[in-house]
Amino acid sequence: MLDNGKIKKENNIFFLLLVFIFFMPVLLGASTITLPELIESLKKTHPFFTKESLSPEIERKSQESHLGAQDWVVRSSPYYTYQEPVSSGLGIPSKLHNIVANVAVEKTLWSTGGRFSLSWSTSYNDQTVADIVIPMPTGDIVIPVGPSAFYTNKAYLTYTQPLLQNLGGKLDRLNYELNAYTVDIIDLQAQENEEGFILDIADIFLDWVLLTEQQRIAKERLGLSKEQLGQVKRKHAAYLVDRVDVLRAEDAVRIAEQTLVLIGSQLEAKRAELAVIAQTEQLYDDEPDFDIYRLDTLPEIDEAVATIKERSKILNALRIRREQLVHLVSGYEETERPQLYLSIGAGLQGGHEEFSESFELDKPDVLIALDFRYPLGNRKARADILRSTLEAKQLTEDIRNIELEFEAGIHNLLVLIKRMEEVLNLNEEQIASARAKTNEEIKLYNQGRNLLAIVIQSRDNEQQAKLTYAQNAATYHKLIIQYRALMDELFIK
Repeated sequence: MLDNGKIKKENNIFFLLLVFIFFMPVLLGASTITLPELIESLKKTHPFFTKESLSPEIERKSQESHLGAQDWVVRSSPYYTYQEPVSSGLGIPSKLHNIVANVAVEKTLWSTGGRFSLSWSTSYNDQTVADIVIPMPTGDIVIPVGPSAFYTNKAYLTYTQPLLQNLGGKLDRLNYELNAYTVDIIDLQAQENEEGFILDIADIFLDWVLLTEQQRIAKERLGLSKEQLGQVKRKHAAYLVDRVDVLRAEDAVRIAEQTLVLIGSQLEAKRAELAVIAQTEQLYDDEPDFDIYRLDTLPEIDEAVATIKERSKILNALRIRREQLVHLVSGYEETERPQLYLSIGAGLQGGHEEFSESFELDKPDVLIALDFRYPLGNRKARADILRSTLEAKQLTEDIRNIELEFEAGIHNLLVLIKRMEEVLNLNEEQIASARAKTNEEIKLYNQGRNLLAIVIQSRDNEQQAKLTYAQNAATYHKLIIQYRALMDELFIK
């Protein structure tokens, strides 16, 4: 015969095992997510961040395209000509065929601004020239004027160096260097766009947090209403209260249930919105991990203003644009300078009526030349300089204007946040007062000296105080998020 204690113990273990198996999926699925975790998840999966990250990369590739100006360039221009000269005379051909084939490699040197080229050319001339005939009594003397066909080959090396304008390759590098500023500006703009997106997500997240807290408060109110209904029913069964109190208690339960269903539907919709944005089904099971009643410590106004002037992405983008304009002005000033080029060339050439013999390059060919150019007036360069200088001054004023707007925005937010902290303290006092009042109303009701309707109203007032506290706490943190966004503290690259 089995021991009853042993059987009872085994049944308890079996019951606990069943409970564990039943609740294990719930326990495994119950998880929380913080706002930073949600943002990091979005950075990895949401197409908005991918799109924004491509913007500076696209501009960077555009900048790199200017490097092609330094590439070696192969140039070739073969041609054929046929002429019948209109003039005639001694040694002038009646027909002339000329075939030329050439190839050259050229390179621009950004470090000096010079141009280097190495070329090879081959030409073939075929001309029809009448021989010189000198009539003599003894017979005509024929003097040939030379071969009708002649081959020429030439190798040549040339280097051209600017001595004034573009000395050191300043103009050659200008577009590449200007694009570097544009890359930085677009990178800052992309970060600013991402921060704006994060601000929207944080706002939705705080709505989720608020609805979760409101649901908790509504569940607590429903629990109290059901507990109160049970007490009233027991009193009614003992003939201590009237039937109307039971009806009032039941009505309070129904109202609490309606409130809970309404908040639950809003919470479900908000969670679904975040799940779609984050592209993860896990959010349907997650709960937000956020202390809505926590107060943040913020700097003083003067410190915040000084920080934003230094850190702001918008201001930094404008400052970079101003530096870009200053650099562009220096490029325009370079174009104001006269153009003076020194060209040095040297090569060897050879020619012969036989093609194979023409490759003997034994004749030197040397060139030294100066080329000077300067447009009188140079009005275009001066106009470009004045326009860019005025644009830089305009940006300086724009920066000052935005600094004032930021300063005003910080003053506004910090004052609102400070006053909201005072409101939250008052909310806490109101909740404590409402809770104490409810306890006193319950005591009076239990003593038969009060109406149930007053108890229900007192509990409703306590719940409303808690809901107001939660709503104000959410508003407080939305102001904090706006402050963080204004200070460019939401997004860290």
